[in-house]
Amino acid sequence: MDKIWVKDVKEGERAKSVFLVARKAVPTAKSGKTYLSVTFQDKTGELEARAFEKIEELGASFDEKDYVEVEGPIGAFQGKPQLRIETVAKVDPATLDAAEFVWVPPPEPKKPEKTGPSEVEETLWKELLGLVDVIADPHVKDLVKAFLDDDDVASRLRRAPAAKTVHHAYPGGLLEHTVSCLKLAHRLADHFPQVDRDLLVAGAFFHDLGKIRELSGERSTEYTDEGRLVGHLVMTAQWIHDKARRVGASRDLEHHIVHMVLAHHGRIEYGSPKVPMTLEALLTHTIDELDSRVNSWLNLMGREGGNRRWTDSNNVYEQTIWRGNLPTVQVEKKGPPAELMTPVIYVPREPGQGGGAPKNKKPKEKRRPEPRPQQQAAAAGEARPAEAGAAAEARPEGAPAPAPRPERPERSERPDRGPREHRGFGGGGFGDKKRGYTGPRLPGDKGPQHRPAEKKLTHNPFAALAQKLEETGKPKAEEAPAPAEAAAPAEAPAPPPAPEQAQAPAETPTPEAKTGE
Repeated sequence: MDKIWVKDVKEGERAKSVFLVARKAVPTAKSGKTYLSVTFQDKTGELEARAFEKIEELGASFDEKDYVEVEGPIGAFQGKPQLRIETVAKVDPATLDAAEFVWVPPPEPKKPEKTGPSEVEETLWKELLGLVDVIADPHVKDLVKAFLDDDDVASRLRRAPAAKTVHHAYPGGLLEHTVSCLKLAHRLADHFPQVDRDLLVAGAFFHDLGKIRELSGERSTEYTDEGRLVGHLVMTAQWIHDKARRVGASRDLEHHIVHMVLAHHGRIEYGSPKVPMTLEALLTHTIDELDSRVNSWLNLMGREGGNRRWTDSNNVYEQTIWRGNLPTVQVEKKGPPAELMTPVIYVPREPGQGGGAPKNKKPKEKRRPEPRPQQQAAAAGEARPAEAGAAAEARPEGAPAPAPRPERPERSERPDRGPREHRGFGGGGFGDKKRGYTGPRLPGDKGPQHRPAEKKLTHNPFAALAQKLEETGKPKAEEAPAPAEAAAPAEAPAPPPAPEQAQAPAETPTPEAKTGE
C-alpha cells in the first residue's frame, strides 16, 4: 500500500501508513468504559485515532514518539477525519526519513484585538452623550449620568437589540432607537415650549433601558427569566428608584420620571401599568410609538414577498403596506426656513379669542325660570289676599310700612360679575378645566392668574324671613281671610316675595365659582 499523508486521509476510506505517535492516552468515556486515544502525525498534519477493543494489547505495543504502521477505516468526529485502529506495529526509525514526520503547527490565528466599537456605533454613542449633556436640571442630569457612567450598562446598551422581532430587532438596535427618540424629544421641546425639556429627554432615555436586561443574545434574541416575569417597564422603574437614592434625587422627581417609563406603552391593555397623566409622559409614549412604528414599517417594506407596490400582509400588523413609487417629484426636498419654524405656545383663551365659543356667538347665559303668575302679581304691587292680610295683622298699629325691596338687576346687568363662561379658565384653549391652569412653563411667564373667589353668604336672610312669614301667617290667613281692597291700600308697598321665590337662592353657585376658576 502506498504512503498516505495525513492531509490526504478521507472519510469512508481505509488507511495504512507509517506515522509518528505524537500523543497517547487511555481516557474514560461518559459511559464508564475506557478507550485508546492516539494522535498520529507526519509533515502534513495530525490525525486522531481511536481503539475501543483490545485496548491493553494495542496500547502495550507502542509508546509516544515511536514510529508505527497503523491500519484501519476512516470515520469522522466533530467534522474531522478519525482513524479506527485495527492493527498497529512499530517500525525501525533507521529505515525512515525523520524529516517526513516533523510537523510544524501553523501559528494559531491571533484573536482579533478589541478595536473598540464600530464607527456607526461610536457615532451613535457620541450623539447620545451630546443629547443628554444639555440637560439643565442637575438632579435629572446626575440620574442619567449614573447609568451612562456604569460600564456594564454602557457596554450592554451599545449592543442590545430593542425588541425580539418587531422593531430595531438587531444588535445595536436599542442604542439606535434611544438616540432617535432623544432627537425627537428635543424637536418636540422646541415646538412645544410648555413641555419640560429635561423631563422629556429623561423619558426618551429611560423608557426602554430595561431591555438590556429583558432580552439576551445578539444572534438569537430571547427573553430572560427576569424579562418574562417582571418586564422592562417595571425593571426600569426599580432601577431608577435604586439610582435615585444614590444620587440624592427627590421623590417627586423620581415619581415623574418613573411615571413616564410606566406609561410609555400608552394603554393598560398594551402593557402599561399607568396611562399617561403628564404632558411629558404623553409625548414619551408618542415618541416611542412613532419611532418604533417607522422602523418596523421600513423593515417590512424592504423584505421579500408581496409585489413591487405592496408588501405581504403576513406581518404583525396583518395588513399590506405601500412601497411603490410615490406621485411626487423625486428631488431633494428641504423644509421651511428656520424663521418660520417658531415654537407653538398654547395658552388659555377666552371664548371668541381662538378657543371655546366661536367669535360671533355670544356666551350662553344661564336662563332664570319664568316667574309664576302669582309672583308676577306680587312684583307689580298686587298682594295676594291672604298674604296681604297676614302682613297687615303682623305689623303693629302705627308702625311704618317696610321699605319696598329694590329690584334685583338681571345677571347680565350686574357690573360686579359676568357670565359664568368668562370666569376662571374653563373657556377653552390649553388648560385643565377642573383644576385650573397655572400658566405655560416658560421662564418669567406666570400665565393667567387666578381671580379671587367671590364671597357667598352662608345664611340667606330673605329665605329665613319668608319661612317665618309662612309659618306665622298661614294659619291666620286661613282663619280670617281679608279682602284684597281692605288689606292692601293703593299706596301700600309690595310685601316680601312669595315663599316659592324667596326660598330659592339669589344665584346657585356653580362649581367654577366655588373654586375660583
